[in-house]
Amino acid sequence: MVEEVLTVIAGEAEMWVDDRRAVLAAGQSLIIPAHRKHGFRNVASGTLHIHAVLASPIFEASFDGAAEPVRRWTA
Repeated sequence: MVEEVLTVIAGEAEMWVDDRRAVLAAGQSLIIPAHRKHGFRNVASGTLHIHAVLASPIFEASFDGAAEPVRRWTA
């Protein structure tokens, strides 16, 4: 797991890191430290567009209840 930056491009998102939550609007970003449980959801009636930047040559995701991380992309 690596540091991530999530930026709301359009819409509004509730984002969380561990037990801290915030609502972000277009143009706002959240920096997520490595190895922290986090997520987001659309809290507006329109479409949510998020731009995610991950500081890693690979992308792995793990979800609640998953036995192993899922490798989505490799360099």
